[in-house]
Amino acid sequence: MSDNLMSRRKFLVSAGTVAAAASIAGIGLAKAAPDAGAVGTMPPWPYPTEIAKQPDPETLARRAYEVYYSSGCAEATWWPIVEFLAQDAANASTWATLPRNVFKFGGGGVGGWGTLCGTCNGSAAIIALCGGSGKITDEIMQYYGETPLPTNGIDKAVAAGWTPTPIAPATSIAQPLPNVPTSTAHSQLCHSSISQWTMMTGKADGGVEQKDRCAKACYDMVLKTTTLLNAYFLNKADVPTGALDPSIATCQVACHSSAKGKMACDSCHDETGAGPHDD
Repeated sequence: MSDNLMSRRKFLVSAGTVAAAASIAGIGLAKAAPDAGAVGTMPPWPYPTEIAKQPDPETLARRAYEVYYSSGCAEATWWPIVEFLAQDAANASTWATLPRNVFKFGGGGVGGWGTLCGTCNGSAAIIALCGGSGKITDEIMQYYGETPLPTNGIDKAVAAGWTPTPIAPATSIAQPLPNVPTSTAHSQLCHSSISQWTMMTGKADGGVEQKDRCAKACYDMVLKTTTLLNAYFLNKADVPTGALDPSIATCQVACHSSAKGKMACDSCHDETGAGPHDD
């Protein structure tokens, strides 16, 4: 190894020293810094508790389909709900402070890395911001992983005469394809979900059909999320959630006793329940 290259251990020691010095210096800086409490309001933020003031899930779901083509799946499941809530003058210091494309980074499983699907990412963020129950997040995640998607529920909107409206900077939005094939991901990962769908349909990732599939998944997730939030804040009660996949308990007992997680293990591992494995 070149003398000019620092070993990992030396780097970590040096970095720790610098971090400690910075934290000590930061104490003084924090005391001198102006109070930032006047900017914005700490979540949870308001969500309507009256039926007449709550968003229409179908309207926001259609908006999600449109937003997908300009900003991707995470923004598509985040922005329609933010946009609606920001219209209320009472939310000037909360929802109205959020600009568009905050969640654009989440497209393709975070910058195309194929990790958490953007629809799960955006939906979970909305639930957290408005103070929704963690059980709603569980239900959304399970819905995505265990439901054949897209549901093609958007076909009803098309049959009723709805046509998607382009959103800048997109130059055009594809008209939803009718009755497209569905697939069940058994996973919340973009990589697994898209792979399942492309293998089942024979369509290419990045093609017109795949984009149509993901745009419709945004529609489905916003419809589900808004419906659950409306019910939660109207009734002040938790939503019922389905049982977690049985492979989770089996795998944690067999080989991952210290691991945390709620995603079905057999979506990635072929040997779930067979004991320790290296796959």
